[in-house]
Amino acid sequence: MKKIILLLVIFLVSCATPKKCCAQNNFFKYSTFYTSMSMGSSMIEDQDYRSINKGYEDVTEINPYDYNLTIGLRKIARFDYEYKVKTWYYGTEDNIADNVTIGNAVGWEYLFNYSFIRNRGDAYNEQNFWLRYLGNSCVTKVQYTDNQRIDLKYISLDTRYRINKGNWDITIGVMARVHPVYGVTPIEDFWVPGESSFQQLASDFGYSTQLVGGRWHWFNGEELIATSNDEFFKHYFGSAVAEYNQQELDKLGLQKEISAVIGLAYYKHANNLWLHTWVNVLPYHIGLDDYSFNYKESLIEWDAGIVFGARVTKNLGIFVEGTHMKYWDKPIFDVKFGFNYLIF
Repeated sequence: MKKIILLLVIFLVSCATPKKCCAQNNFFKYSTFYTSMSMGSSMIEDQDYRSINKGYEDVTEINPYDYNLTIGLRKIARFDYEYKVKTWYYGTEDNIADNVTIGNAVGWEYLFNYSFIRNRGDAYNEQNFWLRYLGNSCVTKVQYTDNQRIDLKYISLDTRYRINKGNWDITIGVMARVHPVYGVTPIEDFWVPGESSFQQLASDFGYSTQLVGGRWHWFNGEELIATSNDEFFKHYFGSAVAEYNQQELDKLGLQKEISAVIGLAYYKHANNLWLHTWVNVLPYHIGLDDYSFNYKESLIEWDAGIVFGARVTKNLGIFVEGTHMKYWDKPIFDVKFGFNYLIF
């Protein structure tokens, strides 16, 4: 089976390689390089206090300002229902159609978007890089995604044979993915409830205790971090477990797998009604490493989306837009719907 899939990959990649390979004067034509920086006040947290020495201390968290610095390069043909209503690209646009497999133009399209974000004091990055070639009979896409907000990271090579029948597109091929270990919780193997106490587990993580005035004080190295067991286990123990899990998962490295993929897409646009919908199903997987994802409950993964709009009357319009993806038992969705009523 692995040899058959490998031969299929080679065939589809060769099919997707354009005969006049990416003439330099056309590859960047109509592309846009953009940068943007936004800043604003962060959310004010609820007040919080803790008792100390027969008194209290205000420990309300004060968040620094939020920011979003984005750098990117994009070349994506807009569909008929998409309008460039703004003068500038900010990089924060959430265009549902950017997630489709079959674009609106034959040839090369790409998106390279890197964002540095801080929100409510949490700093993280979002990276979304992809390069796609769409031909009349095939489509190939290479993608790197690292979305720290939802803990999703992977590299994929998706290559398929394409059948176009009017408004319908059918694709079939294979997808190779490389990703961190998902579906494994190291603490479950390291600690069995009842065999050791929470205090012993915390000691294994490197924390130490000292009895002071009848209360246990907790130290991280030489730093005093808590003056009671309740304070330590409420504020620090959970993060220690999470840090241990992440350290152990990092030691396992990246995992590789190959999956079959079948896609179906429909696109119809008229002045007063449009529908664009797609679904990609991954029904079969071959893990290539010891800790490749274990599909216990269901083998089927998917990503799907819909863009629907209708001008019901001269005044009233309705819309539904959304995506839903399930990779490695991580359901990720984004949906918006509503109506516009124009008052003359």
